Amino acid sequence: MGKPLFSCGYVNFAWGSKAYGHVLDDQGRIWFYDLGRTWSPQPAGDGLYLETGLRERFRNPVLQSRRVPPAQLADMRKKAEIARGGRIEKKRVRHHTGSAGCEAYLWERSDAYREVELGSSGDYELRNSSSEAGHLQEWLRAELGMGIHPQSRRK
Repeated sequence: MGKPLFSCGYVNFAWGSKAYGHVLDDQGRIWFYDLGRTWSPQPAGDGLYLETGLRERFRNPVLQSRRVPPAQLADMRKKAEIARGGRIEKKRVRHHTGSAGCEAYLWERSDAYREVELGSSGDYELRNSSSEAGHLQEWLRAELGMGIHPQSRRK
């Protein structure tokens, strides 16, 4: 797997351990991961996180057939840079429903990234005020099918 750029996933530890999703790398490849347990990002200082911790989250990925063309990937990376400036609004809305959301990863060092929350729903609703964040989340979920367990997709 190349450098992770975007991910969408689902986690719930209230009714057993579930943690799965998809990651889109810098080569336009989409990978499915099924972690099944918690993981913690590794701080690198100045709001950055180490790549090694992120790779732990995406351990044993399974390559999917869908690819994202380089021009489209470049456009989405630009939108992620803009979404970085969005204001994050978070509110508790439910209990024991887990969380489904998407993030972007901006690589500010060769070994460290900054996470950009694009949005999530579940126990907490998290919203990025940037319209680009909403566009990215819609593109990742609706167009690429990221964050949906492969076994639950309609044939």
